[in-house]
Amino acid sequence: MYEHLNWKSSNIPPSPITCPACTNFLLKEFVRNNHQIPFNGTWLRYVINKTTDRYHFHPRFCSFSEKALTKRYVRRCLAMKNIRKLVTIGDSNSLRLMNAIVRILSTSLDSCKFVVIESWSKKSDPKYYLRNVPFNLSDVSFLDLPCGTCASRRYICSYNTTGEDTERKIENRKVELEQIVNTKIIDGGRRIKVKLGQFLPTNISQEFILRDYFRAEHYPDIILYQTPFTHEIYFGLIQAPGVKGKLWEPLKKLRELITKYVPSTTSVYWLPNQDICESDSRASFRNPLLRESIDVFSEEMESILGSPSNNIFPFFDLFELSRPIKSLHLVNDAPHMKEEWYDIIAKYILELHCNS
Repeated sequence: MYEHLNWKSSNIPPSPITCPACTNFLLKEFVRNNHQIPFNGTWLRYVINKTTDRYHFHPRFCSFSEKALTKRYVRRCLAMKNIRKLVTIGDSNSLRLMNAIVRILSTSLDSCKFVVIESWSKKSDPKYYLRNVPFNLSDVSFLDLPCGTCASRRYICSYNTTGEDTERKIENRKVELEQIVNTKIIDGGRRIKVKLGQFLPTNISQEFILRDYFRAEHYPDIILYQTPFTHEIYFGLIQAPGVKGKLWEPLKKLRELITKYVPSTTSVYWLPNQDICESDSRASFRNPLLRESIDVFSEEMESILGSPSNNIFPFFDLFELSRPIKSLHLVNDAPHMKEEWYDIIAKYILELHCNS
């Protein structure tokens, strides 16, 4: 079983952490040595005033800065690593994570502007994915969205660095995929000509996204893939017993797509779901299913998450990390958490990538 996270509450900041800064290398090494995604550590709660707390997580084997990321740190990282496009893939939790990243960038860069959203309803819009590309609508079918708050959208952030006259830009894009492997986008079987090659027939959304949609423009520098197991559970696609049997083939297919189509210049991070709020009356069966689904995911993806020779990285087990922080759960919105939770995770993700 999983060890419970330590929990500390204090008005006094802890002594300086002596662990090395968290990096991709250290997380991969942890997976190789322990055969699981990392989660052990200590949450610290700082009481700022009677109504405000601040939370910080100290992993067992590495450390994150307790302070907010400075403008200089963020700009320097983006410029040195030449990050031009960051994409989050998943459901509404993935959208909230992207919004948190945009909030960090908004305070560090010169501007961040909303560009476009796929849909304000559950109606899919092919033009969002095929913008500025000649195609016939009759050649492709986009199914409606089962999730009304998961729709894809784009932001553009701009900034200048010291000594440079040219403005730099980073695009933040959220791609809606509410299942680990789904068929939202269905090609009718005819090839669709685009500027850079062709869209080939497929009935798997992830193949269209990774093979065609991203390659039609500059491929993302960072992909944050939040495993959307809550949707499989809510819609009854994952049921006990036999979770492994239901997930093994989709995970195998997704692993094949990522290793086949994602270039080595793109960093892919896997983010398990946080837990489902326990005050929800149905969480008694949802959370065990979610936990088992993440375990199956960890087992099936271990070989690539722990490999030192690829660009596919683990992150911390957000299911276990989220459980002790009851005050950041949304009581009447079981799958989601308060804004501060996504701000914390977004900060750690950016810091992890910048440290690596």
